[in-house]
Amino acid sequence: DPRRVPYEKIGFENHVNVFHINKAPLSDEVAKGLAIFLNSTLVDLYFRQFSGHTQVNATDLRMLHYPSVECLARLGKQINGVFPAQDEIDELIDQEIEQLESAYKQSRDPMTIQQKIQEAFSVLDELGMPRGQRNERSALTLLALLGLTPDLAWQQASAPLMGITPIMDFIKLHYARTYAPNTRETFRRQTMHQFVDAGIVLPNPDEPDRAINSPKWVYQIESHALELLRSFGSSNWKSNLEIYLATRRTLAEEYARKREMLKIPLVFGEKQELYLTPGTHSQLIQAIIEEFGPRFVPGAEVLYIGDTGAKMGYFDASVFQELELEFDSHGKFPDVVLYFRKENWLLLIEAVTSHGPVNAKRHAELANLFNKATAGLVYVTAFPDRQTMGKYLSEISWETEVWVAETPTHLIHFDGEQFLGPYE
Repeated sequence: DPRRVPYEKIGFENHVNVFHINKAPLSDEVAKGLAIFLNSTLVDLYFRQFSGHTQVNATDLRMLHYPSVECLARLGKQINGVFPAQDEIDELIDQEIEQLESAYKQSRDPMTIQQKIQEAFSVLDELGMPRGQRNERSALTLLALLGLTPDLAWQQASAPLMGITPIMDFIKLHYARTYAPNTRETFRRQTMHQFVDAGIVLPNPDEPDRAINSPKWVYQIESHALELLRSFGSSNWKSNLEIYLATRRTLAEEYARKREMLKIPLVFGEKQELYLTPGTHSQLIQAIIEEFGPRFVPGAEVLYIGDTGAKMGYFDASVFQELELEFDSHGKFPDVVLYFRKENWLLLIEAVTSHGPVNAKRHAELANLFNKATAGLVYVTAFPDRQTMGKYLSEISWETEVWVAETPTHLIHFDGEQFLGPYE
């Protein structure tokens, strides 16, 4: 009881082991719970099994596996004034273990886990998913999107908004399957894309025009699919499945049509049409083509447009060849490439909404990527507004141009001998 030593500081003999939390005291309940744990027969037997001596040193104590702070606090609450006898200590430990075993058996029992995964396999099979999506990764993803832990019935399925990383975390926590961080793209491209195409999952129902490269990108089980899956294992499953499959194609087509409507239309050149994935980045690319180009390089030809969804939205191979350029699919191309034939300029434009201005490093990368060009190189960073520009002003490379979409008639020149033009 700390109240029996009412002093601000206490000194200990060198051979006394002291427990602390970052050099701060333990709470009364945690300290008492720790005393119960360390004095239990369980810990004594464990220690004797692995140690040849009876004295416990600091190294031995560090090697022990301890209960959580919450568990120790629960044990400490059981002490009412008098420290319990040995049989009472062991009874308290046994009660805590029983609670832990019950929770573990409910959520981490291998048989329960495997049964739930097999049920998800059956669901994917009966939904007619392609063979490439009838695997454990896709089954676990479906369970995560339904919020189904191994102990929950299908009737308890829900529809949480989840990104790829939270899905992987859910699987690790509840199904004891760990996937490496670099497999996120596998989840996205080989499971989620097909779920979306099948109409059983919706991307960003909370914000449909969210940029495809946004870290806030989420998925949610579609409402009709959720209603169907809640009936899995019941007498109504077969009839509900027939009704759902009869209408699913129509639903999937409707959702696909809505996603297409959100895309940003872009018309350039001789009636070239391109639809960019929705988001602020694509809106800025649209402004570069429709506002920047006609004002500062009128008549410039569009040679390349990057799209965060398709990676390459448009590419004019013939003019690239004319300028003795090779297209490197692995190269880090700028977002937009314009060719101003009148002056023989090649404008390399970065559209910056969250990262990637033409700084010194990027300037060198682009110069190397286009070093065989017969046209002069002009480097441009485009921002949607001055607030975004302000975040990157200190990074902008000299001898480059900056354009801000909210004030489209102005161009900012960063040093150099001339305004808007190549330097070599």
